[in-house]
Amino acid sequence: MAGAKIKPVESLKGHWTKTQLADRQEVQNNLQKNYDSIDETVPEELHGYARKEWQKIVPLLKKETPASNLDRSQLINYCVLAQTVHTCQKYILQDGLCVMTSQGTKKINPYFNMQDKAIKNMRAIASDFGLNISSRAKLENQKVKQQDPEDPFADFLEDDAG
Repeated sequence: MAGAKIKPVESLKGHWTKTQLADRQEVQNNLQKNYDSIDETVPEELHGYARKEWQKIVPLLKKETPASNLDRSQLINYCVLAQTVHTCQKYILQDGLCVMTSQGTKKINPYFNMQDKAIKNMRAIASDFGLNISSRAKLENQKVKQQDPEDPFADFLEDDAG
């Protein structure tokens, strides 16, 4: 998962078996050697707000996650969607939530529906990269669980002591 920050094996806390540590080291090595770190260069197709969004999130992802160039197209999509939300908001503010039809009746502004779809798609991508609070909380929860692996004998020993 792109949103998960990988702790170096040497900084792990808790009781880890040699097998667990070896597995973690292998994952860490594979992420480093098999996947190029994401290139921060702004893609040519991004302009305006999408470009600003790229410049804001990619350095953070590069620092905090194993995001790679394989994730680049998904991040471009995220930034284009951010541009769409931004542009739709301008038109909604300009024209209002409702617009008049040619028949003289009010209907919901079509930009509102486009913005709503873009926000939903952004939310799905954001979750993959840990860009929203709930996905970050899940990632932090995973880190805590990784620090203190559950001891399968703890319950047995507690029951036996009582």
